[in-house]
Amino acid sequence: MTSTKRWMSAAAGLLMLAACDPTDRGVIVGPGDEPGEPRDLAVSYQWVFEGFNGTTPVGHPTVQLTWRPPSDWGNEVFRVYGKRSTSSAYSLIATVTSCTEAGCVYADRNVQHGSAYTYYVAAVDEASDLETSSEFAEEVSVPANTRPAAPVAGTPVGLDDAVYLRWTDNTNGANVARYMVFLTQLQGQPELYRVGETDGRGFLDEQAQNGFEYGYRVATVDTMGHVSNLSAQMLAVPRPDFTGELIYAHAGDPTQSGFRFVTSESQNPVVAGTSTSAHFRLETGSAGWRLVPLNGAQVVEFGRTTALTCGPGADADCIAAKVAPTTGYSSAPIAVTPEYSYVFRVPGANGQVHHGVVRVQLLGSNQAGRDLMIFDWAYQTIPNEPRLNVAPR
Repeated sequence: MTSTKRWMSAAAGLLMLAACDPTDRGVIVGPGDEPGEPRDLAVSYQWVFEGFNGTTPVGHPTVQLTWRPPSDWGNEVFRVYGKRSTSSAYSLIATVTSCTEAGCVYADRNVQHGSAYTYYVAAVDEASDLETSSEFAEEVSVPANTRPAAPVAGTPVGLDDAVYLRWTDNTNGANVARYMVFLTQLQGQPELYRVGETDGRGFLDEQAQNGFEYGYRVATVDTMGHVSNLSAQMLAVPRPDFTGELIYAHAGDPTQSGFRFVTSESQNPVVAGTSTSAHFRLETGSAGWRLVPLNGAQVVEFGRTTALTCGPGADADCIAAKVAPTTGYSSAPIAVTPEYSYVFRVPGANGQVHHGVVRVQLLGSNQAGRDLMIFDWAYQTIPNEPRLNVAPR
């Protein structure tokens, strides 16, 4: 917040220290040399955030003072004088001893919202008790305690060992300085841990791990440090996904025609079309291109999509298979079409049902004329969890 300069008189006086009259350049108690003049005094308002009580922010207003020591500084201490702008007399509010050549800092916590304050500082020779004030006094207003509006939570995206969060904020306008992002739930248990900050309206948490449910809330911080209430909670479950996977049609290369959903990059998802671990294989022939569910797997066509996942940088009209359908699954072969997604329900290694999704990029052939399919896929490692990349609305 902009401060106002008030010129300090250069006249010296012989008043007692208790008077604290800012129009006097010094207070002389005994013989000695007057110290140099403090330089570049600046004051600014800042709200200091302390934490949350539930979803409500807790903090206090402060006025931050900064200045530089005199050019001939001899390690003298500094006295800070201040008054409410409606008062006529200054009071000594602090003695600062921890300055460096680079500058001095003091924070006045004894301020109230809706009031204005004026400050000056003085260099003090403690041996003689002589002091010299800054050239100007600085005035600053402490605004009313106006809390910014909380962001509006969007739909999060569960990625591979990551979660992408997004939100909207149509209320605060240019007053927004940044957003704070908090982890507020892990596997159903409450948390409150700041995972990061951003000046945009999206955040990628790359510390999230596959197979866990994470809850997040976001708070707005305005240009004066005021913090909003926390947003509504956003829940997401990261899961493995891969792009550009390739399998061959069973007739062209049966050893690479099968596919199984796996939980890590250390496992090869491409297997033989006759493998007991395969969840489906690719077949071509007179019946066209087909995905054949295997070993207890079932499949349902989700429909045309534009991407496997609508994550960071996705177009506004991005379409993805976000949540597994609840009905329509079959163990019969299903016709396969480029740019379509297919959701699978498969038995996991733990004997429980897991969901996976395949999005077909290309149906074609290689130089040897062998039919092949290139696709992206994702797999939900949590049993019976229908969220493929986002929390349901």
